[in-house]
Amino acid sequence: MSPAEVSFVQGESSWGDDPSLPARPGQAADAARPVWPLAAVTLAVAALVVVPAATVSPEWLGPVSRLVTGSPLLPAHAMALGLALLLVARGVLLRRRAAWYGLVLLVLLGLLAVLTGEDPAWRLPLLAAVIGGLWLERGRFPVRPHPERVRTAVKTGAFLVVGAVAGSLVLGGVSVRSVGQVAGGLGATGAPIDGASWLPGVLALAGAAGLLVIVITLLAPDPAPPPGDGAERRRVAGLVAHPGSDTLAPFALRRDKAYVFSPDGRAAIGYRVLFGLAVAGGDPVGDPGSHAAAVRAFLALCRTTGWRPAVLGASDGLLPVWGRFRSIGFGDEVVIRPAEFTLSGRTMRNVRQAVRRTENAGVTSEIVPERELAPALRDRLLDVASRSLGGAAERGFSMNLDELLTGYHPGALVAIAYDQDAEPIAFQRYVTAGEGVSLDAMRRDPDGPNGVNERLIVEMVEYAGERGHGVVSLNFAAFRELLDTADRTPLEKAGYRALHLLDPWIAVESLYLFDKKFRPSYKPRNVMFRSWFDIAWVAAALLTLEFGRTRPARRAADPATEPVHHLG
Repeated sequence: MSPAEVSFVQGESSWGDDPSLPARPGQAADAARPVWPLAAVTLAVAALVVVPAATVSPEWLGPVSRLVTGSPLLPAHAMALGLALLLVARGVLLRRRAAWYGLVLLVLLGLLAVLTGEDPAWRLPLLAAVIGGLWLERGRFPVRPHPERVRTAVKTGAFLVVGAVAGSLVLGGVSVRSVGQVAGGLGATGAPIDGASWLPGVLALAGAAGLLVIVITLLAPDPAPPPGDGAERRRVAGLVAHPGSDTLAPFALRRDKAYVFSPDGRAAIGYRVLFGLAVAGGDPVGDPGSHAAAVRAFLALCRTTGWRPAVLGASDGLLPVWGRFRSIGFGDEVVIRPAEFTLSGRTMRNVRQAVRRTENAGVTSEIVPERELAPALRDRLLDVASRSLGGAAERGFSMNLDELLTGYHPGALVAIAYDQDAEPIAFQRYVTAGEGVSLDAMRRDPDGPNGVNERLIVEMVEYAGERGHGVVSLNFAAFRELLDTADRTPLEKAGYRALHLLDPWIAVESLYLFDKKFRPSYKPRNVMFRSWFDIAWVAAALLTLEFGRTRPARRAADPATEPVHHLG
């Protein structure tokens, strides 16, 4: 194997061979054994299939190749089979049962060729030994193909055969009596076809493309699961209220998340599946003593579904629980402690001035539970939200809830600012968890006076302190260290420049500068993933989740005035 292939095998096998992952009952020994040797053999077989079929290849490879193929293959046949084997090798590393099925099928076809006399008889003991070895290793491939993937693969194969037969009869000049030759054409075996001169090449290309599509489909991870149902969400709502849940816990109640629970039911992880990644939002919610068990349950689920696990917003204290995962600190949660907060001092001058401006403008405010909002006030606040976003959709995942102002989420508080005419001009929604209060949404009428957001934050900090909440979590400061330093390397300068240019769309720098005025403390948050080979997919999934648009704020046709009936 080349150095690149060795690196590929070692990197991909880091997930499948992690001894920290739980095995299925009776499968502990199988799970402990590595799968990369079988993947390496599959890669070698792919090379032996493809290289001798090339126009220029070493002569000594011919006899070695025939150990694998039995008889020489046509270039088109060899290329299609080689690419399929390359995909199967990757499936072996990911412990896909479909990859094991594929290897068994290839060996059985070789046995059939020997029994029918197409291949030499001396290959029979070799193929029998291989099929026996594969049978003994079947327990190392727990990721079974999802029924939906199997149905798609069957439909693809049927469509390919029907289309090839119909096209050969209508356009290719093949007679009905010779229609059986189409199968040989799809397989690029070189068998003669009674038809147009261009037909063998077209059928070979269609067969190769169809084979690759079918292999990719069967090796794909399970599709995304449906969001958690009402019963699961009620359980999670109870765990969010646990004193050990941190400030990101309330965002597990987003209605687009699915859940996995620890065996004792005392902790849970909310996640979404995108691009084959199961992305957990923050730390597990519930009893800290069961967080590790929830993580193990989540990893076991990913292992049997083929999803690649990732975490967005993991705290430093939970990093060891995830085992050998890679981690990147991508920012900090902005935290204010009411017991330490004061408007006094020179450093708080900007905040004091902002609050004073709103008082001079006649702005008044109140903090009310979301469930107690009158329908008329709810409609007026949603108008403020719409004007604040300019009609744009809501964004966010790790520190954003959904169902704005519906009263659906328990423990939600709304801080409202009114102008001199008692019309609402701004509001902020906060959600409570075991550790404190977390900001969810911050909306302001663009025509309203400056300073109302600062005013509402100050009043919520005072409100939380009076009621014994130890922490008020504000926004998330992405790439804070990059924004907070003036002594940057050339690479850091390029990154800072990119953030500055993109700020009108992602508001990373402007949000950081806004939060900085409150002199908060910071709680580091991390992105975690299993392998550096996943980094491109992780980046795509996380950017989509955080900055992708969801539905805009809208009026609820029937607001839930008693969320306790929904989520306890």
